[in-house]
Amino acid sequence: MKDALTAPPLICAHRGWTDPSETENSLSQMRRTHQVGPFMMEIDLARDASGQIVLLHDQNVDRTTTGHGPLATLSSENLQKLRLKSKSGPTQEHIPTYETVLDWAAKTPNVLLMLDIKDVLPADALRSVRRERLSDRVVVLTFQEKQAREAFKADPDALISVLVTTPTDLITYRKIAGTRPFAAYIPKTSKPSLFKIAHQAGIIIITDILGPTAIKDVMSPKDGAQHARALSIDIMVTNTPLQLQTSLKKRF
Repeated sequence: MKDALTAPPLICAHRGWTDPSETENSLSQMRRTHQVGPFMMEIDLARDASGQIVLLHDQNVDRTTTGHGPLATLSSENLQKLRLKSKSGPTQEHIPTYETVLDWAAKTPNVLLMLDIKDVLPADALRSVRRERLSDRVVVLTFQEKQAREAFKADPDALISVLVTTPTDLITYRKIAGTRPFAAYIPKTSKPSLFKIAHQAGIIIITDILGPTAIKDVMSPKDGAQHARALSIDIMVTNTPLQLQTSLKKRF
């Protein structure tokens, strides 16, 4: 992870796709995204009724698959009958399991993952990461202090991201993290001074240019590139990584 951050910002493909018209949280799409980038890839973790961790953003499967109902009521066997959907319709791909994705990542050089663990316990998400020896290739998103503490404890080598909205948050999480590095996920609408304080403290800065629904970016690639440069962003999450990459190579 350290080597990937030597020339920031590192672009993170939201939900693993290169464009919102593609299939989200899809292993086949992630393979393509890695090939054309390579980009870090953000994925969403959830549990089915069998207790298996799979990739799915919503609580229900209706929007992104051919099925219906809450994921928590569907067994792993039932999930295998469903197909993921893209904007153009159903695909031939199943909802990928977390284990399958980690296995692919472990066998593929330079794959970097951003894990939105949602309601999955940090220890459960990171147990598989440690087994696959991927601790130095993941960022774990946490959004509450209790969840962050559990994540720090679960894996001493993984990069843990914490939500930072005030300078006090930075102080709190520095005390929790101790001497280990951590990342601050700072909302894009925060004051520039907050980004500056985090940067001066040597903390890895993550932000995004996602819109209210998170399916589209609220900034153009050009504005996103300027935003990243102005605020010394280390990792930028976007729905259009290829366009942002092109804009970052230009000087306006």
